[in-house]
Amino acid sequence: MRTRTVAAISLLLTAIAPAARAGAPDRARTPPPPPAEAPHGSDRAEIHLRFPAWRPVGTFRLVTASGEVADSGVAREEGDAVAGPSERVLEGEHGTLVIRLRTASKIPVFPPLFGRWEVVRGTGTYARLAGGGTFTTCGSGSAAKGSPFEVQTLVGHVVAAR
Repeated sequence: MRTRTVAAISLLLTAIAPAARAGAPDRARTPPPPPAEAPHGSDRAEIHLRFPAWRPVGTFRLVTASGEVADSGVAREEGDAVAGPSERVLEGEHGTLVIRLRTASKIPVFPPLFGRWEVVRGTGTYARLAGGGTFTTCGSGSAAKGSPFEVQTLVGHVVAAR
């Protein structure tokens, strides 16, 4: 049964792909740049941001590679999330961390759903932090008056600069 299902899906995708491209403008697709190498001595970090619909102030959680929540607090969006670059100011128990987001899309698309992030500056524990990675953003799934920027996930590596 599973083999027939996989074969049917494969056949369907083969038939749909040329038809979908037939009406689309002919654009050269440029692959995204490869991910940057993790800096020596760096730690993997995930930053989970949640914003209420159409609001520039939300919450963040900084999660370590082991899954432990290292810090959490208030997240503020500064700048234009669509035109970019924009910054996220994260104010937690251990200090303030400012991160810049740059969208990866080079064509006018609303919203820019993915891109790269980098540490700009910090205070407290984050004062000498450097690093960056990739981000994705999406709506929360709410059907009523949602924003495409409600849930943001930043994954990358950070290291204490010397």
